[in-house]
Amino acid sequence: MAKVIVYLREQERSALYELATKEYRAPKAQAALIIRKELERLGLLETGAENQEEKHDERCAS
Repeated sequence: MAKVIVYLREQERSALYELATKEYRAPKAQAALIIRKELERLGLLETGAENQEEKHDERCAS
């Protein structure tokens, strides 16, 4: 997994930690999830559901 350093202001860091706590995630995992969801929303990555469907179709075809 690639490492990316993101610089946050104190208010952003606090909000990230608050959300991570509410969702029972580590702040790094929460940040990764936020980034992934935004990339999916922008159409730059397949959504988790689309990815699962492709894997299922590949297994069924073999």
